Amino acid sequence: MFLSARKKLNVMASVGMIVLCLLLIAGCGGNNGEDAAGTSETAVPPTAAADTKETTRTIKDAYGDVEVPAAPARIVVLDIGALDNLLELGVKPVGAPSILAPGDPYPAYLKNTEGIENIGSVNEPNLEAIDALKPDLIIGNKDTHEQIHDQLALIAPTIFVESLGITWKENLLVHAEAVGKAEEGKQLLEGYQTRIAELKGKIESKPAPLEVSLFRPREDKIQIYLQETFSGLIMSDAGIKRPEAQTAEGFSKDLTEEQIADLDGDVMFWFSRSNSDFEKIEKSPLWATLKGVQAKQVHQVDWETWMSGLGIQAVNKVVDDLFNYLVEQ
Repeated sequence: MFLSARKKLNVMASVGMIVLCLLLIAGCGGNNGEDAAGTSETAVPPTAAADTKETTRTIKDAYGDVEVPAAPARIVVLDIGALDNLLELGVKPVGAPSILAPGDPYPAYLKNTEGIENIGSVNEPNLEAIDALKPDLIIGNKDTHEQIHDQLALIAPTIFVESLGITWKENLLVHAEAVGKAEEGKQLLEGYQTRIAELKGKIESKPAPLEVSLFRPREDKIQIYLQETFSGLIMSDAGIKRPEAQTAEGFSKDLTEEQIADLDGDVMFWFSRSNSDFEKIEKSPLWATLKGVQAKQVHQVDWETWMSGLGIQAVNKVVDDLFNYLVEQ
């Protein structure tokens, strides 16, 4: 009996030692996140992980990398192209300029401009008015606003595109990225490319190519618009043939009344801020000799879109006119 009891005690002691060893092993495995080297690997709580969400993004503009808010809420734009693009992207700026004089209405083709604070004109934005709006992002362009770039950057992160007009596609993508709408910007550009391909196909299907003239009557001269203009680029994208005098590189060329033949085309588009400037051309004895005039294919188009729009909404208005006058008539 004694030996049996002693054996029982030995067995119980052995079991106890095994249990103790298991507990010690478990304790070594759960050493508060310390590895063999003694470094801590404490897990980040879910709430702390959420707090690490980025509040800024880096955008490349005409000057280099610019850090902008991830979700800007108070945006000031300095030109109509940026205003046009942002509104189409569903983003309403708090401030924008008029085309010509401070306080002038925004272009009529733009919708949802109510409540946007006027900050002066495109050429002379009011820095005090911009500062008073407490923007968290400013969008402008180097061509027009280079001299005030540094002052603007002191007010808020400032994104500048290089230029306007023929760079409208690149500008759209920069504007979209700056306001966190990069994918939407790409979709708008793809929509344009689809429409312009359709227009090009319809124009190329015509029996003979049409030469299309583009000009602007002015008080003291006549300007023909060349390839490197906003509207000239759209016509080039559509494969529209231009008169020989309008195929040169550059923005525009000034004509005298004696050179009026350079305006001629099978179809003639003109725009001006003053209709009286066009009326002077009509009085020229050479005007009636133009084939576009004789065919009654002279059309006034909206200067706010063809000349000063510079954004995706204006682009689509120009394409509408090209469909209307070159395909559907």
